[in-house]
Amino acid sequence: MTLLENIKVFLSLVDEYAPDNPLLTEDDDIPTKVRWLYNPAYQEMADWKTNSKTKRIEVTASGSGYTEYSLPNCKQIRKIMCLDENNNKIAGDFFYSTDTKVYISNSTTATYIVEYVPFLTMITEDTSDNFELEIPQDLQAILPYLVASDLLKTDPSANWQAFEKVLQRKLQNLNTSRKGISVNITEGEL
Repeated sequence: MTLLENIKVFLSLVDEYAPDNPLLTEDDDIPTKVRWLYNPAYQEMADWKTNSKTKRIEVTASGSGYTEYSLPNCKQIRKIMCLDENNNKIAGDFFYSTDTKVYISNSTTATYIVEYVPFLTMITEDTSDNFELEIPQDLQAILPYLVASDLLKTDPSANWQAFEKVLQRKLQNLNTSRKGISVNITEGEL
């Protein structure tokens, strides 16, 4: 979902969506505030659940010792997996020197897969309407409720608690597990 699509959902929730208006709303304050409200809400949601990314490091055996490799600038390294030339898992020989460097042994030809949680792109007033949100789809559906709650907290005539209640209900039902159930089936008798 793009940022603009998510903003349209938000505007619809707060009953301010005006599709014929170039600003998408008749309220003068909302276009000025909306992207600044989106960024902290967006970053907060990333702490609840974020899509991980991977980086491949190809290593060709070249003798002894270790070679330094840069890791992505990220919030967290989830795991480093090592595969042989047939894509079978093997024990990798590596160690971290800092959060941004890993040393990998030169003794074995292997592919190292680094799974990490990236920092999200900040949403600013200059962020494109076509910017694809980098959080999972289930969080994209909840994001407009958090922004609506934040916007309406400063309006004494608005019922921001209604948005807060829906937000809390949706968060309680949010599945934050990274993996589903795994089953191994082999041939044989029970």
